Amino acid sequence: MENASKALIMAASVLIAIVIISAFILMMSNLTSYQDASYRSNLSSQIAEFNNQYTTYIRDDVRGSDMISLMNKIVDYNNRYADTEGFTEMHITIHMNGQNEKLVYDEDYGNLLVIQDEYNETNITQIVGRPSSATNDISDGIIRELENKYEQKYCNQLASDIATIDSIRDNVNLSSSEKEDAFNAERLLPKPVSEYSGGLSQIYEDALVYYEYVQFKRAYFDCVGQPQYDQNTGRITGLEFECTGVGV
Repeated sequence: MENASKALIMAASVLIAIVIISAFILMMSNLTSYQDASYRSNLSSQIAEFNNQYTTYIRDDVRGSDMISLMNKIVDYNNRYADTEGFTEMHITIHMNGQNEKLVYDEDYGNLLVIQDEYNETNITQIVGRPSSATNDISDGIIRELENKYEQKYCNQLASDIATIDSIRDNVNLSSSEKEDAFNAERLLPKPVSEYSGGLSQIYEDALVYYEYVQFKRAYFDCVGQPQYDQNTGRITGLEFECTGVGV
């Protein structure tokens, strides 16, 4: 009897141990499943948050001003995360479809800013500039150079009153000094012409560039084709647009 009791106690102990171990394994399995589900949920949220930055542009009639914001975003992203593990470069393609000439004020000069018929992430910096590695602020492009030279509000003023500048510059009845006096009288810049390198001719050419930039911001673009996605992460990696016209 005593041996039988001991055997039963040992069997019960083994059974209890098996139950405890099974319960522990089940608990760990459930915890792992919960952690996996939580990770997948967080990852899906991160992907959705990332893609939402770009899905708003997947439409027709995107204004040029919004395109500039998108280009800045892509240039900044590629510059900021280039050295990050798992980084996938963002791509953008913009087809001007021959609309460049509609951005021009003076046909004798032609396009001075949007000179290509196709832009992508490697050459859009000709329009939007290039992010500084230190601050990621967009800089170094011709537009930023002009805004640094004259200040943004005066650049806009030059573009808005470009016909006035052209009229003064083209007036054969005025001498060079009289043209400068006439321009200074319009108060389009905070300083007189003589304080800017290149004089009135350079100011006019700079105004042409900024005028083209303003017109680009008024252009319309359609998102064409299907967005490209990273097969591993599900993130958007490429968008394509074509210019459909220039409006007001």
